[in-house]
Amino acid sequence: MNLYLVLRKIVQTVALVLLMAVILFVIFRLMPGNPAQLFIISARHQATAAQLDALERQLGLSGGKWNFSNFLTYMADILTFKFGYDYYSGRSVWSEILTALPFTLLLLGTATVASYIFGLPLGVVTTWFRGKKTEGVLVTSGLVLNSIPYFIFAILLFLYFVVEFRLDPVVSSFPISDVTTPSWANFVTVVQALALPMATLVVIGAAGNLLVMRAAMVSVLGQDFILTARAKGVSEGSIMFRHAARNAMIPVSTQMALNFALIVSGAIITEIIFSVPGLGNLTYQAVLQLDYPLAEGAFFIISLVTIFAYAGIDFIHAWLDPRIQL
Repeated sequence: MNLYLVLRKIVQTVALVLLMAVILFVIFRLMPGNPAQLFIISARHQATAAQLDALERQLGLSGGKWNFSNFLTYMADILTFKFGYDYYSGRSVWSEILTALPFTLLLLGTATVASYIFGLPLGVVTTWFRGKKTEGVLVTSGLVLNSIPYFIFAILLFLYFVVEFRLDPVVSSFPISDVTTPSWANFVTVVQALALPMATLVVIGAAGNLLVMRAAMVSVLGQDFILTARAKGVSEGSIMFRHAARNAMIPVSTQMALNFALIVSGAIITEIIFSVPGLGNLTYQAVLQLDYPLAEGAFFIISLVTIFAYAGIDFIHAWLDPRIQL
């Protein structure tokens, strides 16, 4: 892989992070009202002019929302992960994020991997039964499931398994020590807590991967090297899984970034519905409570994870196909 292209991709990623920080700065200052006054109202207590000035300085609003000096302070702070302090807990925003981040990474990482483990082989199997009823059933099921929004599917699972039959806990919460300290009891607790949130992300994600893999397989199966393999007497299973599937992964890898972004958004909504104590739920509570430092920090970290994932997938894509330039 060309060193120049790698460095160029790194510079593009850094530029994207800076642009994203600027966009967050603009969005939060386009919101109506003074965040300091909104916080005081939400806290339901009176504040003196001196206290209001002190709070505005803490939020970087002294001198007005669009003060350039405040913008420079904001950029220096957010790029060094100095997000300030949570209004309600008194803890630093970074501490709150570090508490919530493992839950999101566990849910998001496991769901992403599982959606590919189930979706890609199903796409190959669907192509194997091309022209038969089995293909019609699998493709139709994939289309239906992939068209359902994450929040609709999550609500349906919640109503069915939690409200109606009470088979799952209402709040998908557990101490993170249950993950860091492996045991059978801890494993059962984690699986029970994350079963429905995980099912929401995996089922819809796998359905999308099935459709993408099938489309890529159909395209690859028409190429000359597949005809040559069949003429040499290579078994159909070997053609499907060793020849076609391997080459189909190149176009499929271009969809990974988009799929990851969709799973991230789905994970945020799913965390809110099932009360998973992750970044999505933390962001939602911060917005409801008008907790601007916490909301700003959580949005930044979520965006950062997505940007780095995109960059990593680009490197994987270039590694799979050396003809592609970053």
